[in-house]
Amino acid sequence: MTEGPGGAATLVRVARSAADWHAVRSLCCRTGDAGDPIDPARWPLFAELWIGPYQRLVPAWTYVAEAEGGVVGYLTGCPDTVALRRAQRLRFTLPLLARIACGRYPWSADARRTVRLALHLRRDTESRLAAALPGGFSRSYPAHLHMNVEAGYRRRGIGSALIERYAHDLQAAGVSGIHLFCGPAPRSFYARQGFTEFAALEISPGHRVYTLGRRLAPASRRVGTDAEGGRPPGDRTTAGGA
Repeated sequence: MTEGPGGAATLVRVARSAADWHAVRSLCCRTGDAGDPIDPARWPLFAELWIGPYQRLVPAWTYVAEAEGGVVGYLTGCPDTVALRRAQRLRFTLPLLARIACGRYPWSADARRTVRLALHLRRDTESRLAAALPGGFSRSYPAHLHMNVEAGYRRRGIGSALIERYAHDLQAAGVSGIHLFCGPAPRSFYARQGFTEFAALEISPGHRVYTLGRRLAPASRRVGTDAEGGRPPGDRTTAGGA
């Protein structure tokens, strides 16, 4: 285990326990507004929208970074985005719509947006960006990721450690590439991690979203990429600079 500039060692591992998932959901909401906290009233549905599909459908591909006794960063992803989206419609979105209709979540802007997207009354950012991507992009970069790090632990190498652990496991599983969507601020960080910009979209005046991709070196074997997306090889832990 190594130590970063702040002296705190960082351990990256697969999320396993209920406590891990609770910490991931909480951190998602504390960083959900471009790295800042969202309104507490939004937390239950926001966390379900952003973390629920990974926890319920591909839990083996979520990673946490631990430092000083707590989870200070996380990465959610899967090796086959197309397969996940197909599974998500039936196994996640429909049950979620039922819970919204039954009042499990208050009617809000997030709930309204979820319903409109599910009923195809609104296009999501990913589908709008897809038109600008080169042919075969989803085959060359089938995996994706979302990542957040606690505000007080940024610029300590935690994000890099999470990405490298994920990329290592994807490569071992025979996955050819990763893509992600981000705003302007983290583009330089992802460029340093080997990501290249492929498309940009102005989703509102002055607010642009970018599609980035990173190729992975060929591996000698490939695991299944069904709705579950295979599993990372083994249950090792890695140490990253904090």
